[in-house]
Amino acid sequence: MKNWKLFFSALFAVAVISCGGGDTDAEDLSDLVNETTDELMGNDKPGDCSKSSVEDWDNFIGIEYKTNELDLEDKIGKFTGGEYTADSSAFIYYFKRVDRAPVTVWVNGKTGAVETIFVEVLGYEEYFDGDVKDFKKEFKLEDCDTKWFGMHPDELIKEMGKPDKDEEKADGVRSIFYDSKDYDISVNFKFYESQGGMCSSISVNWFY
Repeated sequence: MKNWKLFFSALFAVAVISCGGGDTDAEDLSDLVNETTDELMGNDKPGDCSKSSVEDWDNFIGIEYKTNELDLEDKIGKFTGGEYTADSSAFIYYFKRVDRAPVTVWVNGKTGAVETIFVEVLGYEEYFDGDVKDFKKEFKLEDCDTKWFGMHPDELIKEMGKPDKDEEKADGVRSIFYDSKDYDISVNFKFYESQGGMCSSISVNWFY
């Protein structure tokens, strides 16, 4: 009942503001209507995407472990391109709907199961936060999926615990790896000196 009241209140507010020319406010409220509708219709994202260990990374940006490529569009929207790897062992889907926050998804060439999700935020300095915001809005994500972007290594380790591997290369790129005990899940966070040492790319790898 509470969600229905929120839905109709937001819908009414969109109509009023639109008539008054408040495009920005109307757009924000329209997003709220869409999100509430998804929830009421059962189309919302997984209920709990919080992550405190590598075992929790069995879902990311709305894609769950064992998701098949046929379900990708329903999960995160339309892809913008794709190609097979040189050996045809995997097909790579590109979701470049946000200019400086591309998403790439690798699926198994035979089974179609998602194997890798790679997200990178390319903006520098004052553009970084805006790119994360645009990425979050376009893919309709929760904070627990986007909060990692912009973290520094010590903040990440505080959240996730001691990494399985931590390496820093001469080009100013630091990589922190976490592997699940059964090696079904591996996550790689990268921090670039050129972007203030913040986490700007995440690669989630699933093995079957």
